[in-house]
Amino acid sequence: MKNPSQPIHVCAAVIRNNGRILLCTRPDGKHLEGLWEFPGGKADPGESDEQCLKREIREELSIDIIVLDLIFRIEHSYPGKDVEIVFYRAMQTDMAQQINVTEGQEFRWIELSGMKKLDLVPADAPFADWLLSAQL
Repeated sequence: MKNPSQPIHVCAAVIRNNGRILLCTRPDGKHLEGLWEFPGGKADPGESDEQCLKREIREELSIDIIVLDLIFRIEHSYPGKDVEIVFYRAMQTDMAQQINVTEGQEFRWIELSGMKKLDLVPADAPFADWLLSAQL
């Protein structure tokens, strides 16, 4: 059982294609539904960040990725839960693979400058600001 004072460990992928970044909406019926986020999810017990991201992206978007380097870490408090999100640079292994969302969410390839026009989940907003200023 998870220690209530320990944040939930979440892994997020920063996937690029032709200078754009992949963002998705939170699925209907889930916490913060409809808001935009970097794709990823909660790590299972004993699962590495790389394993988590490969599994989550395959389950949610039906594509395979290569996980590169950790570029940002943030903790955020929501009512009733704290999350620690680690953001990894990643790339699609085969650009011929078509994204096929499995939870009814939307996805978009967004220019860096366009991220701020979307209604991002609160925990991802500071990372989006940092990414925009860092121009990675």
